[in-house]
Amino acid sequence: MKQTGNPSAYNNLLWGEMVADFFYKNRIEHVFFSPGSRSTPLILALERKKGIECIPILDERTASFAALGRSKHSQKPTALLCTSGSAPTHWFPAVTEAHYSGIPLFLLTADRPPELQNCGAGQTIDQCNLFEKFVRGFHQSPLPDPSTESINKLSTLLQTAYQQALGENPGPVQINFPFREPLFPEGSPTAYSIPVSSFIKLPKPVFKDSIESISAISKGFTKVLLIAGEFAPAPPILSLLCKFPVPTICDALSPLRNCSSDTTILRYEHHLRNSSLSEKLKPELIIVLGPLPTSKKLRSWVDQTCAKRIIIEPRGIRVDPLISESTSFQTDFDTLQNLEVGKPNAEWVQSWLDAEHYIENKIQKQLESEDSIHEAKLARTLSLILPDDALLHVANSMPIRDLEWFWKKGPSTRKLFGNRGVNGIDGTLGTALGLAHQSKKPTFLLTGELAFLHDSNALLFSNYFCGSLTVILINNNGGAIFHHLPISKQDEFKKCFVTPQNCNFAKLCDAHGVEHSLAQTWEEIIQRISTPLADGIRVIEIPVIPEHSVQQRNNALNIQ
Repeated sequence: MKQTGNPSAYNNLLWGEMVADFFYKNRIEHVFFSPGSRSTPLILALERKKGIECIPILDERTASFAALGRSKHSQKPTALLCTSGSAPTHWFPAVTEAHYSGIPLFLLTADRPPELQNCGAGQTIDQCNLFEKFVRGFHQSPLPDPSTESINKLSTLLQTAYQQALGENPGPVQINFPFREPLFPEGSPTAYSIPVSSFIKLPKPVFKDSIESISAISKGFTKVLLIAGEFAPAPPILSLLCKFPVPTICDALSPLRNCSSDTTILRYEHHLRNSSLSEKLKPELIIVLGPLPTSKKLRSWVDQTCAKRIIIEPRGIRVDPLISESTSFQTDFDTLQNLEVGKPNAEWVQSWLDAEHYIENKIQKQLESEDSIHEAKLARTLSLILPDDALLHVANSMPIRDLEWFWKKGPSTRKLFGNRGVNGIDGTLGTALGLAHQSKKPTFLLTGELAFLHDSNALLFSNYFCGSLTVILINNNGGAIFHHLPISKQDEFKKCFVTPQNCNFAKLCDAHGVEHSLAQTWEEIIQRISTPLADGIRVIEIPVIPEHSVQQRNNALNIQ
């Protein structure tokens, strides 16, 4: 192609087209970006590439959580793109969540060239290794240059980043792209035709430990307790439970929460609040699959059991925060079906199942007897009425705890999600929108009003959103979780911790062109949730009296 004008413009476009071609060939299909000048070469190339969807979102934080949600659902890398300066710093909360949750993200940061660094140039910060230990790798792109050496460097860089994002321990990677002005040529030219690597086949992970080595330890125990974390897949565990029906405690977001096994335990918080029962239920061996649930009651009890403890974590990272001794193994979860344990102690197993059945029935009867609207019953009701193929994202703080304590086992086709890597309330709505976008599944978000307001900028996504999201908005006039903490007895409680906001959510939704309705009876709640939108965003606001919810939750938690 004959060039006219400054060569930097064409070189920049070449770099953009190489990135776009690499993404296309490696099935990175979604790019969330926030507008900015310095990122122009990448935006133009990606937008013009068929097979790649570029979604503009004004707010960088919203864009980052939307990308996180998309990757959670697709289990493939999603790309983020922004201009230089403060823009990428708004990604930090989502990057830390992706780091701790093992979610692959491509972080593409545009930057000033070397001659404009450290000299007071506008919209310029040091972006090299900006996210430090929270990414799987950082890569500095060479300045765009058509030389064979530079092209090979960029190609190798992209391949390396891809392997890091989807490696043994998946997560985010950052690539920093310096561009000189002019940023792109006049008109709409096509850059150089440069072949880049075809689809990269990732090497199969090599796990240092075998399931046989774990079996050699576990065969001698008959009182074996499994604790299934968020990331442990259901099929191999169910295969194991068919052979060895041992009690299995399920994390709030575990796929096992909706399965056919008779030995899954959802009401562990209730069991462990009963001192005599918790003593009776002590195991000899505890096998933890991935990170522990966040329940303080469970963690304290595990520490106090004096049971031998085995941690299985395929990513090869430390996920054991407890004081008591444990042994960690890096083994593929898919091999769990081959695990061997001792013949389960039938009487001990039955004690777990009897306790589970008893509490389950008591909770059902108590909540059915109450006509008032409160949060514990709402979590329970959702488990009964959500569509069989629903995706449910749950906000942190009280909603995730209510789901953990009161969710009833339902169809195995439902999928539960949450940002439990760092347990923040930031990005809740953005993540849910990313989950729902292009998912073709009815998607729901259970959230309190503070988490919703914290991320209300995510409603700006509505112009480009393609999917169905129903937001179940609990309006309890502040941070409900603090009512359960000792600080609730202090004079500063309401101002400094509950922080009621007095927002008109109907007007907020209307300003963004989003449907809003108020549900004040169980009939209204059930009718609206049971009939999700075919497409678009809808907010169902449910007012509750916080003190009443606290009392009813405590009553249901302390059933004996």
